[in-house]
Amino acid sequence: FTKLEIEKFMQWYDQLKNIKFVALRYFNAVGYDADGDIRGKEINSQNLLPIIMEVLSGKRSELKIFGNDYPTPDGTCIRDYIHVSDLASAHVLALEKLAQGMASQSLNLGTGKGTSVKEMVEAVEKVSGRKVPVVYAPRRAGDPAILIASADKARSLLGWKPAYTDICKIVQTVYNIN
Repeated sequence: FTKLEIEKFMQWYDQLKNIKFVALRYFNAVGYDADGDIRGKEINSQNLLPIIMEVLSGKRSELKIFGNDYPTPDGTCIRDYIHVSDLASAHVLALEKLAQGMASQSLNLGTGKGTSVKEMVEAVEKVSGRKVPVVYAPRRAGDPAILIASADKARSLLGWKPAYTDICKIVQTVYNIN
């Protein structure tokens, strides 16, 4: 709600003062700098991949998966995970396009590919060679079964293409830091 309201304010300022903007709508941001130049673990994260890493490191005893009865192939929620380096490249391209006179835009950023919670766990297990202890809990209110980005507009207008589309490669960047 707040993100949409902020976009409305930016549109208003564009009309009122001709201040151009690009609102980049992240889907599920994950990963760390693959080169390891930029570091900093999430603290008290509520996001899936950092929580799984906390389970592997012993900070948590198990991973709670909220719902295994969704209308998806494995019963767990599906999300579009986009690597932080891909988000960064989209920011650079958006600034360049604004400098070239592009009109204000709101753009989704994601891979266009969904990964279920269970598939994310399997990717971590493959990368780490370790089993992730999982328990299933009831669904959380309001969690949709599937959320996948349509980033075609960002690809077209910015010439942007995510480099990290393989979930195991994304997980590897997180595993290397942990």
